[in-house]
Amino acid sequence: MIDLHGDISIPFLKKSRFTGSYRGMRYQLQKQEKVVQEAGEEPEKTETVLRAVVWPEPLAYDRTPEEKKHSRDFPFETEGIWQAVAWLNEEHEAGHF
Repeated sequence: MIDLHGDISIPFLKKSRFTGSYRGMRYQLQKQEKVVQEAGEEPEKTETVLRAVVWPEPLAYDRTPEEKKHSRDFPFETEGIWQAVAWLNEEHEAGHF
């Protein structure tokens, strides 16, 4: 089970991405700017999110084909980190890597 309590924080993620691996699954958590277009609103807005990505070992993120990566966005806040960690564990248990 992936448990990142004490290993990761929002101040860290503001400056760098966090990578790791767990039993055949690699993962990455990274701050991402996402364009949000709400109905009838101009101009487009950007939202800061925490993007979690999983992919199979042994390749690094940049060497892995996009079709083998799975990702999901979470709020860029401490609670979002724990939601992302829960999702990483769900992805591992389901074999989605």
